[in-house]
Amino acid sequence: MPNTLGTLASAVIIQRALALVNTKRPLLKRISLDLSDQRVKFGQSVISRLKTLPAVGNFGDAADAAVLTDVPVTVNQFKQIFKSFTQAEMSSTDRNLIDEQADPIAAAMANYFVDQVAALYTAGNFANETTVADAWSRANTVIPLRTALSKRGAPGDLFASVNSDVYGSLLSDPMIVSILNNSAGSITSGSISPVDGFQISEYPALPTTGNLVGFAGSADACVIATRVPTDPREQLPSASYPGNYGVVTDPTTGLSVVVNEWISPTDNSANIRLCWMMGVAVGNPNNGQRLITA
Repeated sequence: MPNTLGTLASAVIIQRALALVNTKRPLLKRISLDLSDQRVKFGQSVISRLKTLPAVGNFGDAADAAVLTDVPVTVNQFKQIFKSFTQAEMSSTDRNLIDEQADPIAAAMANYFVDQVAALYTAGNFANETTVADAWSRANTVIPLRTALSKRGAPGDLFASVNSDVYGSLLSDPMIVSILNNSAGSITSGSISPVDGFQISEYPALPTTGNLVGFAGSADACVIATRVPTDPREQLPSASYPGNYGVVTDPTTGLSVVVNEWISPTDNSANIRLCWMMGVAVGNPNNGQRLITA
């Protein structure tokens, strides 16, 4: 029987990492997520369904069609996070090196998810835009974004993701930092409480294509879908795997990854790898608004 890392300990560590993903980038809570441990073929499209408002008719009218909008998302990215620890590294410390990876793994996954969605914030995908030269404020930035989205019927629970320059300007807006408008106190926390229905977050790595400095909208503007790859043991059922292999799922979000771990027989290094497949797509372009500079 091959030497392997502790299955239970590793699963708990990875599950903690998956649970932390949304906390590392809160913007993920404002994006439509289709997270599943379902297996699909790489390159296959999966259907994510977005809620839409039903029509109101007269009593006796024919029934409406289903009030869900199908959004195909192509699962065309096969990603991994692979960590290896040498015998010398493990022998030089009493720290649990693998346990310490939960936080970095969560941050890496969260950043990657957000970056992939942000790449969709182009004029070709979202034609509606608000232009503000500089000196961004509640009056000339947040309210115009809200007005534009509200006029098009975007649902509530809106978000705005802006670059550091815009975020810094909003932090200095007297209306936002005042205690009446921000009970959390942006001066002490450096964060902005909800403003005019928006949850505002700072995104330093926001793409600058098309003079983009921010994006606002509702969760259905974009969709992320994740799936797990095929278990290779199904193709070679008589072959033994030199380590542990399994699927770990965050029970709250449904985010699932394949985890395989092994100890190298040649150099005694401890190896752990997370694998997942994913895709992103534009959901409802009506409910997204680009913020650009002149």
